[in-house]
Amino acid sequence: MSDSLRAIRWKLTLTSIFALVIALGSFYLSNWAYAPSDDQCTWRAMGKRVVIAEILPNGVAEEAGLLDGDELLSIHGRKVDAKHLATAQRYINDQPEGRILIYTVLRERKILRLPVRLVKGFDRTGLIVLVSGLAAWAVGLLVVISSPSRKIARHFYYMGVVSLLVTIAVTIGYDSVAPGLLAPMVLVAGLALGLAPPLWLHFFLRFPHPFPLRTNRHFLAALYGFSLGGGALYAVRVLVRTFDKSELFQEAFRFLDGSPVGKVVGWITPTVAVAGLVLFWVGSYRMPPRKRRALLPALIFTTAIIADLMAYLLLQRSAGQSLVFIRESWVFFFPLPLLPLSFAYAIFRHGFFDVRRAILRWVTYFTVLGLTLALYLGGLAWLFAQGIQVIPPAWVGVLAGISALPIGWLLRWLLLTLRRRFRRDLNTTREVILGNLRETKKRFSEEALLAGLVDSVREAYRPHVLLMLPVEKRQVLLPAVTDPDPDEPFAEELARPRRLELPLGLVRHARENRELVLGLGSDEADWIREQGDVLRAHVDALEVQVLSIIMVNDEPHAALLLGGKYAELNYGREDRELLREVALAAGTLLETAVLHRRMLDQGRIEQELNTARLIQESLITSEAPCMPGFQTALRLSPALETGGDLLWVGKRPSGCWMAAVGDVSGKGLAAALYMSQATALLKMAAQQEGMSFEAILPALDRTMRSLMGPRDFLTLSILEWDADGRYRLARAGHPPTLLIEGSSPAEAREIESSGRGLGLRPFAPGNWSVIEGQLSHRQWLVMYSDGLTEAMNKRGELYGLRRFKDQVQRIWGTGSVRAACEAVFHDVTAFESQNRDDRTLFILSREPA
Repeated sequence: MSDSLRAIRWKLTLTSIFALVIALGSFYLSNWAYAPSDDQCTWRAMGKRVVIAEILPNGVAEEAGLLDGDELLSIHGRKVDAKHLATAQRYINDQPEGRILIYTVLRERKILRLPVRLVKGFDRTGLIVLVSGLAAWAVGLLVVISSPSRKIARHFYYMGVVSLLVTIAVTIGYDSVAPGLLAPMVLVAGLALGLAPPLWLHFFLRFPHPFPLRTNRHFLAALYGFSLGGGALYAVRVLVRTFDKSELFQEAFRFLDGSPVGKVVGWITPTVAVAGLVLFWVGSYRMPPRKRRALLPALIFTTAIIADLMAYLLLQRSAGQSLVFIRESWVFFFPLPLLPLSFAYAIFRHGFFDVRRAILRWVTYFTVLGLTLALYLGGLAWLFAQGIQVIPPAWVGVLAGISALPIGWLLRWLLLTLRRRFRRDLNTTREVILGNLRETKKRFSEEALLAGLVDSVREAYRPHVLLMLPVEKRQVLLPAVTDPDPDEPFAEELARPRRLELPLGLVRHARENRELVLGLGSDEADWIREQGDVLRAHVDALEVQVLSIIMVNDEPHAALLLGGKYAELNYGREDRELLREVALAAGTLLETAVLHRRMLDQGRIEQELNTARLIQESLITSEAPCMPGFQTALRLSPALETGGDLLWVGKRPSGCWMAAVGDVSGKGLAAALYMSQATALLKMAAQQEGMSFEAILPALDRTMRSLMGPRDFLTLSILEWDADGRYRLARAGHPPTLLIEGSSPAEAREIESSGRGLGLRPFAPGNWSVIEGQLSHRQWLVMYSDGLTEAMNKRGELYGLRRFKDQVQRIWGTGSVRAACEAVFHDVTAFESQNRDDRTLFILSREPA
């Protein structure tokens, strides 16, 4: 039994017994024990005379020969006058059924004596209200048992209890009930009539949409207070009318009925009923379409029944004194049981509350209990009918008590048998779960193993909640609570996923002692409360009771969370031991599956990286093309299998040559993907006729901004030259191009050109400038990436631009750009010990004529 249900179980039991006894007892008293006799006609005082006002068609009064307008003189010798009509009516009501009374009437100046046979009518309206109350109580009880922690479930149950208590006000005949029973019944009826309207309105303030007004204490206090005041006024009026016949009080109540206060009290119930219906409509249209469609039957029936009862109230004000209307008014109440049944349909069919476990367990138990008691009491009644009443009363009590002992043992045996039927045999459960894990087809698939484990646990226990969640860094990501109760203190937090951390001490204990099954109840999981009240409320709202840790290589790999099982509410010691055994077996199998997956992943990654490297190598320029009058050397060395540096050399449609060196931020596959896109776009722009050199960088910037992530960018240097050595150079955030003219430091300078990187956000003007020049014989243009100059040794020193220049100038005298390129890469590799980065170098020189 859950903590929430354990806390309110006695409240549910006592209120249910009280409501059932009062409702069934009042119906029994009104229809059998104190059922009033009736002559099926009505009287009216006209001055000092008493006249027959209306006769029920085909009733006993019509059969006796009474007619409308007859003056009633006496009943069975008792004089009838206008001042004592209530006394005469009470005299008739107290007679047994079938009694014949002589009515003396004056008709057209003739005195007639007519025999009237009294009958006792059956209250069909009261029966309909009772059936509706029983249905509402039963549905409310199932709802609150299934979700005892939700306020809306408890509210639903209270509405069912009050619906049962309203039966008293509808069924009881106050003039015929014994005075000793009348006072408590009237007080209970007043309480029910006072609670019903505010409970109705308050319910639709909570369901199906939580309106802010539901938490306004001042509004709720005024609503409940005013309605309870109306119920108290009703009770006082009935008691005073019954026990005090003085004209003073009767006149006071007549005055109160005609006053504005009396009219407001009279219309409070219809007004609240319509207001609740309006809230129901508005709240339904604020729900998702699926749930709105689920509530549609309840919405339609509620609207139809409220309209039907409103029609009844309006007709009652105009024809309420009509005997035919009173006797046939049950027709207006006939659809009333459909109201709780429509809500029951929405609950059962669409799962607004999880009531199936409650139906299976509790309804079965109550059915067995009720049938046993019915058979026992029926047997006692049969024995009394056979003559056991001649035995002295003291001995009858002894015999009844002794006979109750075997009945009690029989009932206990039946309930234990049902409990065993509800609980699956432990050996069968073990075979179901472990047998599924033994399937060899699933041993090398982690997903198949976990899915099979979930299926087998669901088949074995049929839990109403079953979650298989991964564990990452000792944390379990709990899912959001679906449809959290808006009245709960952490309703907004419950609607979001939340992380449950497994404490280090708990994991160490699980690793060393194999204690892999943990209870999640508030009385056995203090480590959850230590992580905050919100997390504790989240676990309670998910209604999970047990957490089973599956360890792989002595580390938590997955967590299996279980809610209440098939027709049961908790997991016993044997169940937890079985779950521990299952967790050990699953962990052993998962180690094999995880190792197999890692081997496959490693092979797959290597294959993908090789494919990416081949694609990248096909895009970059790996060998210098033949250019008469020029020497070129180029090299790109990625830090990993793939890299983010760009190197491309190609010929433009104008006959000029073009070279580009770039660097994409980041490393790995993402940088290689952006580099591939940039290279393809650069080739397309460079080889497009009509695309000027100045337009290339702006076009690349616009395109790369739409392709790259918000924090990614591309630096680029592009160089264009013709056969005469005239060159044009533009730079977008890349290191400046070097112009080498000799071996001394003064003969190596940086060509500065402005311009920001490509693809940067937010957008801003690039301000890319183009520098033009003439490449003379023996001059070198050097473009490179920062992977060369920012290489780092063991002492944390950078290779630096100065070393780079010195190394290029040292080889300059040989006139071989290829030798200079190889020397730079060899020197940087020998220098570097950390901070590995992509390296790119391009050198262009003009040969002597």
